Amino acid sequence: MFNRMASLWMGDLDPYMDESFIKQAFSTMGETAYGVKIICHRVTGGSAGYCFVELADEASVDRCVLRLNGKLVPGSNPPRKFKLNYATYGKRPDAGPEYSVFVGDLTPEIDDFQLYEFFVKKYPSCKGGKVVTDPFGNSRYKNWALRSSCVHTVQ
Repeated sequence: MFNRMASLWMGDLDPYMDESFIKQAFSTMGETAYGVKIICHRVTGGSAGYCFVELADEASVDRCVLRLNGKLVPGSNPPRKFKLNYATYGKRPDAGPEYSVFVGDLTPEIDDFQLYEFFVKKYPSCKGGKVVTDPFGNSRYKNWALRSSCVHTVQ
């Protein structure tokens, strides 16, 4: 039985990516996947292109979403990037308002986790960082005052 609080959603799966492949990919990245449930297409019976991955605890889920998202999946051919999100199982908790900060002129080697780490050190309410494919990135906040403070301090 999957622990829903300790699982994440993984998308963009190729047909050859089975439970064993996904567990090995997480292991190679330094994480332990305790279970993988690949979702099958109702009509064809083949992979629907996504799965749920059970990890040790909620902290592991947070760490994976922040650290692995957008990184290359080890052993994928053609190369694929981890596409991870929190498993909500159709239920979206009311997270309240979120505020974003957009950051320009990032060097190409900056990833989501590095962006998050930079902001969370000074602003612990920072929920995550997201580097987009153009030269900008952003961080999100649940508190408008902290978001504003960040904008004025970091500029």
